[in-house]
Amino acid sequence: MSLHSIRVSLLALASAMILLACGGSSSSAPPPPEGGITVVAGESQITLSWKETPGVEYWAFSAPDNPTLSLSNWLASTGSSYRLNVTSPFVVSGLNNGTPYSFFITGRINKGPGSDATPTVTATPRLAGVEWATGANVNTGNQTGLSFGSYIDAATNTIQYAYLAVGNGGRMFKAATIDKWTAITPALTTHLNSATFAFAKFMAAGDAGQIIYSSDTQTWTKATSGTTQNLNAIETNGILAVAVGNNGTIITSKDGIAWTAATTVPTTAHLYGVTATVSGTWIAVGASGSILTSSDGAIWTAQTSNSLIDLKAAGSLASIVNNTTVYTYVVVGATGTVLSSTDAITWTPRTANTLVNLNHLSSGNQLVAVGANGTILTSIDGIAWKPQVSKTNTELRTILRAENQLIVVDSLGNIFSSK
Repeated sequence: MSLHSIRVSLLALASAMILLACGGSSSSAPPPPEGGITVVAGESQITLSWKETPGVEYWAFSAPDNPTLSLSNWLASTGSSYRLNVTSPFVVSGLNNGTPYSFFITGRINKGPGSDATPTVTATPRLAGVEWATGANVNTGNQTGLSFGSYIDAATNTIQYAYLAVGNGGRMFKAATIDKWTAITPALTTHLNSATFAFAKFMAAGDAGQIIYSSDTQTWTKATSGTTQNLNAIETNGILAVAVGNNGTIITSKDGIAWTAATTVPTTAHLYGVTATVSGTWIAVGASGSILTSSDGAIWTAQTSNSLIDLKAAGSLASIVNNTTVYTYVVVGATGTVLSSTDAITWTPRTANTLVNLNHLSSGNQLVAVGANGTILTSIDGIAWKPQVSKTNTELRTILRAENQLIVVDSLGNIFSSK
């Protein structure tokens, strides 16, 4: 018997034992959760929620493409899986977008017999960016930078994950989840325009060449940037950090502390956005249609955009075509400007069906652009763009992708999210 066959047989045996333990009514078995379970679809994930009873251990069973999933047919269902000792709410991740998944839950007490199953529920994961929820206000002002990272908590010696928001007058806020923010004592009083996380550090860049960094979001140190120009954006690929700003300023760092001016920058235009693309190419964009590219952050080449519009942000997508990775690069800017490219050199204008200013762009499984009047646009190829309902008409300034969700902050500090 092959190793694969042995593994399949062992899995089937283990699954059958679990199924026997979980299923079947008994006087000592708890009732299924009152009200059953509810499901909320997200990107590549589904969140299960139910009313827990103290002392009951819950097991979740699932399978794709089977709306009639039950205890009797679960084991025979293709792609079936189980998760033991789960608590509500429970996130089932790693799912395929566009595929319906069905779930039911059973429970038991003190490793006793399993309860009857809840009614089966079904949900289909889909790309984030379609459904948006209104959240807290982070009070950063009309300039906002947003990042997500981790640090070691000295008191507990545990890894803590945190969001960082920065803004006007050096304002800073931190949050473990985006619905509750705590103010951080400002490290300076100049505007902070952008933030990122790399080298085990949170970093923020702003006016007058200011860059600050922290390993725990609480104690901040000023870095020596070597410039007094306003820095409008900062980005990282995990190995290098790049900040761009007014009058063609580009500086780089390999640790977030020591910064060096780029060797060659063929523009004096204000630069408003920078991104590290999935192909390894850096793209910086700015005033009057400026597009610069670089392979190392030091030497930059000007590209022809055939546009005089101020460009604000850039992004990229990767896809597989005939077993070959194909890249799509996109930049967005004022008056609804969208340009795309397959090589980051030759750029083609695209129709976004809007004339509002587009301020920022997120890359992931799809592109999501945000801008004035509550505008949110999504695209899976950088060519065709679809408007989404944001539930606001304010100016959306910044978008961040973290923890399998999208977070947007507007010019009033209001937070919107999409899972």
